[in-house]
Parts: sequence; structure tokens; C-alpha cells
Amino acid sequence: MTLTVRPVRRTPHAGVWVRAVEALGGVVTGTDGDRVDLALGRGRVAIVRADAPGAELGFEAPDLLAVAAECERNGLATVSAGGRLEVIGPDGLRLHVDEHPSAEAPAGADPALSPLPLWYTPDVAGAAGVLDRLGLTVRIASRRGDWVDFVAPGGGLVAAHGADRPSVQLSFEYDGDVRALAARLTARGLTPSVIDENYGLTVRLPDPDGGQIFVNQVQSDLHGYRRAGS
Repeated sequence: MTLTVRPVRRTPHAGVWVRAVEALGGVVTGTDGDRVDLALGRGRVAIVRADAPGAELGFEAPDLLAVAAECERNGLATVSAGGRLEVIGPDGLRLHVDEHPSAEAPAGADPALSPLPLWYTPDVAGAAGVLDRLGLTVRIASRRGDWVDFVAPGGGLVAAHGADRPSVQLSFEYDGDVRALAARLTARGLTPSVIDENYGLTVRLPDPDGGQIFVNQVQSDLHGYRRAGS
């Protein structure tokens, strides 16, 4: 299965979110009513105007029937609904796969930018098992078992993160100079801050729905973590 990460962010402030993703290095590839699709250097994002904010863990694949057949072979619980395939995680979270032809990142998309949606879950091992059976590849995992992130073959990242209840948060990763990224965001009229976390630097932007949008530098400090194969 060649899945591409394509999370969905629902928000009453869709215009603000689209401008933020464009400033980060995304490029609008299409609009459909209240929905705006953006391509990143690796992976994609959809912003949907909605009354209440929220996020969904989603993917795209060039052949939905092939994905459904592979899910059946791998023992994943699925539901077909509205032209999409929904995969049901062991914690009850539903992630979806839509059919979309493979495509290279368009000109202007920052090649260093990837979506990094977080699957918060009380069952990290179970969520990781779903992502593994969907064909994603483990990259980094915590030794405590409360974090494991994956790379999708078609682009983009997903992390399973320990939490009391299942939910999804849209964040990003930047494989480059995050201070230069912050300067670019400031030049675009945004108000980023750069925070030195234990694992590396993070750019934070105000989320118009409350809280912050996180853009993590690629993790450099692996204390308490292990890279796949090590």
C-alpha cells in the first residue's frame, strides 16, 4: 500500500489556517466548497471550514480497492462509507483513506515540511500495530512505550502518543533550519516563537481555535528514545 499522510483540520477559522500552512511552505492544490487541499514537501493537509474545531487522521492512496484488500489480509477492521475507507483502531478512533492519484509535490512547496498528525491514544501499541499493518515504517520510538512515529511510503509522518482518550492533533515537522523558518513566518505577518525542547527546537504558532500549532525540528536528541534498527 502506498499511502500518503493527509490529515484533515476542521476549524471555524479556515482562512487563517490556510494562510498559516501556506506560510509554513504548503501550496494550495484545490478547493471544494468549504474544503481547501494543500500539498507539503512530503504529504498533504486538508483544511475544512466547520463550526467546531477538530482533526482527523487521514491518508490518500491511488487504489482504494487495493488498500481495502490489504487491510482485510492484515486483519484490520474497516468500514466503507461515502467513497472512502475507514479503518477502526483498537481504541475506537476511525482513520480514513481516500482515493487520490500519486503526485509529486508542486513547485513552491517547501521540501523540508511534513505533516505530523498525533494519534493520542491509551493504547499506543495497538495504534502502532494499525499503522504498521497499513504499510508505514517505524522511525523513532520512546523506550517508555508512550511514543512511536512512522513514515508513510507516499510521504508524511504519523505519531502514536500516549493519552487518556483517543483524539488527533495536527502538527508538523521541519527537516531544516527552524529559526530561518520562524523568520520567514514573521515576515509573513505571523507571530512564531522558537522553543528549545529536550529533543530539539520547536516553532509554535498561535492556533486561532486556541492553543498552539507545533512545528517540530527533526528529533536530534535520542535520550530515552531509539531509532528503528538500533
